Amino acid sequence: MSKFTITEKEFKGIAGAKAYHSALALIRSLWYIPKDIDHDSFVDMSNWFDKLDDENKRKYLKLAVEDGAMLQPEEIESLLKFAKDENGVPICKENIENLTGFEIHDLILNVSCEILKSKVFFYQMNK
Repeated sequence: MSKFTITEKEFKGIAGAKAYHSALALIRSLWYIPKDIDHDSFVDMSNWFDKLDDENKRKYLKLAVEDGAMLQPEEIESLLKFAKDENGVPICKENIENLTGFEIHDLILNVSCEILKSKVFFYQMNK
């Protein structure tokens, strides 16, 4: 699956908020993975993550998707609502049912990377 973009126009409402918090769950899962991530608090780790470039954010999110996060089905669905195919066409629920687990992981990673590029108002106010 190729990368895609999520516009601000698409990323809004309750669906946007749910997907954003699902992407944050991936970051939280890094706290439990015994790798080279060592911070005193989740706030410190979150600030560290925010300062990473896009390539390193993707690297750590991939680690979270593959090794750390146990997302609930509702969290996965909230992220996949923003998934698109290689032509930028939204992927419908029926198509998702035909994907392999690896393809779904790729979509979760791609959507999360896109979502976490955005600074949304409720995240900025909490920083």
